[in-house]
Amino acid sequence: MRELRCIIFEESELIKALVGYRRRTGKPLPPGQIGKLEIQKSPEIAARLNIIADHGDPIIVPAAGAELAAALIAYCIDVRVPVPASSKKSITMIDGHVALKIMKQ
Repeated sequence: MRELRCIIFEESELIKALVGYRRRTGKPLPPGQIGKLEIQKSPEIAARLNIIADHGDPIIVPAAGAELAAALIAYCIDVRVPVPASSKKSITMIDGHVALKIMKQ
């Protein structure tokens, strides 16, 4: 028997997860304001932060694959949502939202 759990992220939570992860890994976002978040569903799920830099030029900061998953897992840990270390984790889309899928065996 296996257990499947999905944690669905709202846009604001996804932005917080990406910003926090980049800061934690020593790659903070460039100075400016986050304009919007775009989600790419194919060929793989990816998030793109569109930033309006202080000098006025747009900057796109992408996150996909292991980096996106690590950001979501770190955010869950920060807000005290348990994520079993031994479980298989993947990123999926549910009802138009990015979700962390956790399969425990």
